[in-house]
Amino acid sequence: MAVDRALDELARTQRRSSIPIELPMPGFWSAVGQLVQHLEAELAETIRSEGMTAKAQLQSRKLGVVRTAVKDLTRNRLNAFTQHAVLMSLIQSPEEGALAPGMRPDPIEWEKHDPSERAFYSGVGHLVDKYKHDVSWRSLLSNNWDTPAPPPLSSVHTPLTEFVPGEAVEEPPLVESEGPEPQEQGSHWEDPEYDEEDRIREIDDFPEISGAVNPHSETREEVREEPEMRRILILQDLDDPIITENGEEITLKTGDIEFCPSIIADTLIAAGIAEAADI
Repeated sequence: MAVDRALDELARTQRRSSIPIELPMPGFWSAVGQLVQHLEAELAETIRSEGMTAKAQLQSRKLGVVRTAVKDLTRNRLNAFTQHAVLMSLIQSPEEGALAPGMRPDPIEWEKHDPSERAFYSGVGHLVDKYKHDVSWRSLLSNNWDTPAPPPLSSVHTPLTEFVPGEAVEEPPLVESEGPEPQEQGSHWEDPEYDEEDRIREIDDFPEISGAVNPHSETREEVREEPEMRRILILQDLDDPIITENGEEITLKTGDIEFCPSIIADTLIAAGIAEAADI
């Protein structure tokens, strides 16, 4: 399918580029929307005629891959448009001066992009202009030559005694302290009867106090991301069981309330086999 291949190629190219990549065809996003609708209808027809078989699960997985590619491509393209719009808005200021040809980003040819992307780009430019106005961007970058510079502060201070004639300040004599200096506070007092065996016993009983921690006691908790579950009500019986990602088989009967992964629940609801029973 041409749209499927174009979507994968564009997502892979945009992931490695910091500038917006041109769309491979006019009306690209409309074609991607038609592709998603086609895959959804194909999956619903397979489930209605054959049940949740291996073919249906393969089609469901393919639909998930396409939606993941759409999300990644959208995120990377919006980041590229935002970066380009901010840079172009900043270098348009006269205070920035002329940039070298290699540093100035190339203008975007909007004929090869979607109109919604151009609207997003213009909105980012307006927000940058508002930010520059709020923070007084021009005054921050321009030199204000009218304000005189403050005089330098002298590091030499004249003693006050020079202004009082006939008076001299007598410095008190230095008194040398005799006797031992006082012991520093917080010094560690060691028990003369405290031997090596007592120290080892203290480390074994209170490792958090002594600072010795057994490296084998540290455990690594691996957090596994659980799939999002959804509560549904079964409207039709399915002859074949559904196989989840964990390999568990679930047999669906009319009237049952089941907790299924969101991708399976959405598929069953789209096929008319179940309905949402969210609490």
